[in-house]
Amino acid sequence: MTLEQAAIPTFANHQTFHPRFGWIKKGYDAAVSDPDIFNMPHAPVALGVGKNMVDAIRFWSTAVKVVTRVPHPEKSRVTTTVPTRFGYALLDDHHGFDPYMEDTTTLWLLHWQAVSTPSFLPVWRLAFNDFSAVEFTEEELQRFCVDEIAATTWAKPRESSIHKDADCLLRMYTRRETKGRQTLDDLLDSPFRELQIIQPSPGSRKSFRFVRGEKKSLSPTAIAYTCLDYMDKHDRGSRTVSSTRLALDPGSPGRLLKITEHEIVDALESASLEAGGFRVARPAGSRQLVVDDQPALAALAVLASHYRKLDRTLEIDDLEVAGHSAMQPLYSDFLTSPEESIYSGQTGSKRGKKGTVA
Repeated sequence: MTLEQAAIPTFANHQTFHPRFGWIKKGYDAAVSDPDIFNMPHAPVALGVGKNMVDAIRFWSTAVKVVTRVPHPEKSRVTTTVPTRFGYALLDDHHGFDPYMEDTTTLWLLHWQAVSTPSFLPVWRLAFNDFSAVEFTEEELQRFCVDEIAATTWAKPRESSIHKDADCLLRMYTRRETKGRQTLDDLLDSPFRELQIIQPSPGSRKSFRFVRGEKKSLSPTAIAYTCLDYMDKHDRGSRTVSSTRLALDPGSPGRLLKITEHEIVDALESASLEAGGFRVARPAGSRQLVVDDQPALAALAVLASHYRKLDRTLEIDDLEVAGHSAMQPLYSDFLTSPEESIYSGQTGSKRGKKGTVA
């Protein structure tokens, strides 16, 4: 899968802000309360942030796919912002799995949503999926992304926009030296640093490294969900996928989470004991993920089992996790396409060589 197939050409739409604590939930809640809120002059007052931060909150909430943008019913060049099925299942105050984002597994799910197909973050997609360096400088990452994006048929963005994206990515996932107008809050306030998937290189102030392999914060639930979601997106209709593909294929959990095939298999076996509906088989010595029903249904059951075990107040008591036989209507629409709006079934992204609609 090429970058053009996997990502939507949007660059520097974050207004130089990485996602901060509370922003994604704030963006979701705003879309629930008023789909037109991000277009309104009083949005900064309603959200309690500056105007540029309003745009950044909408962007990040869209990028992690808890909201989506759909055509305005009355204005031809304007979009409204509405919750997605994934956002509803995760963040709804009454029925969501983790509405206050208290569990690190939730952050891993949001990371996956941000960089998996379709991604609104081409630079992030390139960094996690295609950039092969183990240790690197910001300049090396920027140069790689500029070259890769130049090789697409997209309208060429400004190099400065790509540089802003690379800078934002590093601030989002790891510590940076103070630079320009950055404040202490800019350096500290990013929930995604809890993932520790990018770290400063030991003994260097300007180099970084991807943390490959086992990560303490990466639960079997998160790995199993990403494998099932990958299977649903890339092998729809199939009930088997090899562990090698899950580890090595473009856009796979192995690449985007920086984990090995062995760690994927261990996580799947562990999660299958809790949720059921899928298993790891070993025909002729190869290892395969085998799903009894739809991968999306198994993915949802994995989340339900995990969050219910953590005593989340969920209204899914009738869900028979092992057999998947009693999924409540509340979550049934999630199975058709988690990225779609819970209101109309519409998706908000409009692909084009100049990017998405504003």
